[in-house]
Amino acid sequence: MKLSVSQLKYMLVLGKFSGDRAIRTAEVAKRLNIQRSSAFNMLNRLSEAGMIVKNEDKTVSLTDKGERTAGGLMSKYNDITSKLEKYFGLSPEDSGDCALMILSCTEDIL
Repeated sequence: MKLSVSQLKYMLVLGKFSGDRAIRTAEVAKRLNIQRSSAFNMLNRLSEAGMIVKNEDKTVSLTDKGERTAGGLMSKYNDITSKLEKYFGLSPEDSGDCALMILSCTEDIL
């Protein structure tokens, strides 16, 4: 499945901060430094893609598919960022941005 850079960012946040618990839309928005309405819209798209389930208490949880995707994505993201920092001397922020662009260009992230 090909994900956009924005979707990749959301999946990284959800994978990193949700763990075994549900996460509120407002918390996702805060972590990404965006408006809650933007987070709400993207989370709807991720729900339609089967990555998350929206709960009645205004939280979201990763589905099994979402957990596999987030786990694989986080592993590849961490690998790419560490190599960019080590071999190219990029800052953590710059290596993170580059890693997202690289991952968004792949046909299938898993």
